[in-house]
Amino acid sequence: MMEKILVIGPGSLTGSRFVELGEKSFKLYGAGGAMDSNAQNLVDFWEMDITSEKNVKVVINAYPGKYVINFAGATLVDEIEKTKPSDPTDEKQLNQNIAYQVNVLGTKFLANACKKSGKFPIFISTGFVFDGKNGPYSEDDELASSPEDVSWYGWTKVLAEQEVVNSGVRCTTIRISYPYRSEYPGKNDFARSMLKVYDDYKSGTRDSIYPYFSDQTLTPTFIDDIPEVVNILLRKEVDGIFHLTSPEVTTPYEFCLELLKVARNVEDTEGIIKKGSIEKFQLDNSDIAKRPVHGGEKSDKIIGLGFTPTSWKEGIEKVYGK
Repeated sequence: MMEKILVIGPGSLTGSRFVELGEKSFKLYGAGGAMDSNAQNLVDFWEMDITSEKNVKVVINAYPGKYVINFAGATLVDEIEKTKPSDPTDEKQLNQNIAYQVNVLGTKFLANACKKSGKFPIFISTGFVFDGKNGPYSEDDELASSPEDVSWYGWTKVLAEQEVVNSGVRCTTIRISYPYRSEYPGKNDFARSMLKVYDDYKSGTRDSIYPYFSDQTLTPTFIDDIPEVVNILLRKEVDGIFHLTSPEVTTPYEFCLELLKVARNVEDTEGIIKKGSIEKFQLDNSDIAKRPVHGGEKSDKIIGLGFTPTSWKEGIEKVYGK
């Protein structure tokens, strides 16, 4: 018998792919806004504003299954940074901040509603919760302790994870980083953002390709891994925090070189792509959202359950290989 899962945000970058690939393993329901209502393969759909505590309660209580996975979130990191409150501790400013409303209050409302109704939620978090000083990080490593150490997006996800703990709900949190997938018209991902820069350069709509960081470490997530991991976690009935990222660390520079070789058949990638420094860039552009410098997440815990996440080179080949 297939498990029922309520997918919150089934029209999002990650949520839509989960729905596409998960229909063979799960009986899928959906909840969200107008963009989400067009998602295919759903048994039923409820309109839901995740920033409304009452609305969240109504939908969670109406959904007939046990499991809920939340893909809804404010994730445009640099746009979110522009909205950072002047005082990140001021409750009035926080409650007027859309990223805080969606990422923190939405998580709080969902966790509390699931706790009261006996549902089991799965939350999607991010490697941006770490300060990026000593990565790659395990699930047990400490999160950033100050909003000044991370982006505003990252800090809202730190607070969201705290709300999950405070709720006392039994649940699972999956942390992903720099996600990428096959074509999705709604939003560029980590890989397609790089390809767009290259394509614009080749077409003459931009004069140059900016350097890519060679001193930043990261572990990108192949989005197609998420349904299989969820299936394993539910089948084994485990809870807690799990990292779902490439087992191999890379840099934006290395990733871009490999991507152009595979997706655009570029031979002299090093002649086209120059090396840049994230540390220098962030010093010179303090208004841009901080990214973890020495980041990345260790995937040993999920490997221990029998699933090895797709490495970054394998993921590029799966999506763009001919």
